[in-house]
Order: sequence, then C-alpha cells, then structure tokens
Amino acid sequence: MPFYQKPKTFTPLLLAAEKKAIKNGVHKAIFTSRFDKYVGDWNKDLKEGKGLFLTFTGKLYEGDWYKGFRHGFGTLSNKLANGTFSLEYRGDWIKGKPEGIGWRYYENGDVYFGFWKRGRRHGYGKIWYKDSTFYVGYWKMDKKDGLGMFVQANGNRYEGHWADDFRDGLGRFYHLHTGQLQEGCWKRGLCIQSKMCDIIIRQFCDLPTPYPIPQEMLRNSRKLLEESELWLKQQIGEIDKNLKYCIDEM
Repeated sequence: MPFYQKPKTFTPLLLAAEKKAIKNGVHKAIFTSRFDKYVGDWNKDLKEGKGLFLTFTGKLYEGDWYKGFRHGFGTLSNKLANGTFSLEYRGDWIKGKPEGIGWRYYENGDVYFGFWKRGRRHGYGKIWYKDSTFYVGYWKMDKKDGLGMFVQANGNRYEGHWADDFRDGLGRFYHLHTGQLQEGCWKRGLCIQSKMCDIIIRQFCDLPTPYPIPQEMLRNSRKLLEESELWLKQQIGEIDKNLKYCIDEM
C-alpha cells in the first residue's frame, strides 16, 4: 500500500506566512494594537535605521533605531492641543534612554545642555532655570555633584564643591551686591566656617559696605580651613557613632 511522502522542499504554510510577515527594509506605516504609528526602516522584524514613531499619547520620536531601541541621534517631542509639537529632548540615545550629549527642554521652562547617562543628567552640564538662575558644573545621576558654579538672579554666585545637590566642601561665594567675597567650608548647603574680604569692585556695587574689611593677617588660611573641615567631619562621625550606640542600647 503506497504511502504519501512529503517533498523535501515542502514548507508548512504557517512557517511560510511567518517568514513573509517578518518586516525588513522600509515600510510606509506600521500600526500597533493601541494605534501607535511607526514609519521607517526594519531589520529582522525590529526597528533599525531611520524612523518616526508616534504614540497614541502624542509622544513623537524621530531619529535612529537599533534592534528595536531608540539608539543614536534623535529628537523627542510632545503633541500640543493645537496640533503642533513641543520639543522635549534633542541629542544622543543608547538603548532607549538619553545617554551622551543632549538638550532637554522642561515643561516648567528650565533648559539643560550637557551629558546624560541612562536618562539622567550625569557629567558636565549647564542648566538655565526659569527664575533666571544658572548652574554650570558636574552632575551625578540628576544631582549637582563635584565642582560647579551657581549664579543667582541678582548676580551673586557660588563657586566650589557640591554633593547630593547641595553646596558641600570648600567654596567661594561672591556677594556682588555688597562687594564681598566669602571663602570657606559648606555642609549640606550651609556655610559652617568662612572668612570675608572685599573685592576690587566693592565701591561700584549696589550696596557697598561703608568701611572696607581689614586685610587677612593669618598665614596659610586655606590650610586652616581644610584642617577645620577635617576636624568637623571627625566630630560629626563621633556624634553619629554615639547616636547609633544609644539607639542600640535602647
């Protein structure tokens, strides 16, 4: 009794359909189940190359793709009520998140330009705040950390160390409205020890002091400040140990 033998070149219809459904090259428009729209290049069923992606919530990305992720250079915008788009981010991307150098335009009016890492400000960058203040310096995961300068709306500025978004460490504060320079040590945004001196333009400031500050007579004042900072850190460490000991005893 003869038996049917399928040809060696036989391909099941299901596999053939899946093979034809794999997207490669340029496609005019692809819609998802929630009506997101993509127009651009594909490679082995993944977005790769140049493409435009518009979500149903109004987010628009235009730029480079790699293995299904926003990767390379691209722009991200938000759709407004009048049908136009407002730019949110323009710069480098890695695996779907801003990383590298880019501009960020916040809804509250702040503007940031600098380095990013995993979608957060990280490294050297500048930010212009809506209230006319300005910061330039280093960041660590969205917080000011390292050397930086902060300029207030009235022109006064701080130059020095930052940690966890606070002025922390050695720094200088220029009181340009009165004509003084404050140099010292900060902790969590508060100045714990400093010295004051006049700057050259004191007489041309808005509210200059009536009498000049006497010149500093101490030698190696910076060294003294550094030693004081070290001593304060040791004292704070001792206090923390004592508190921990008291809590454990309770």
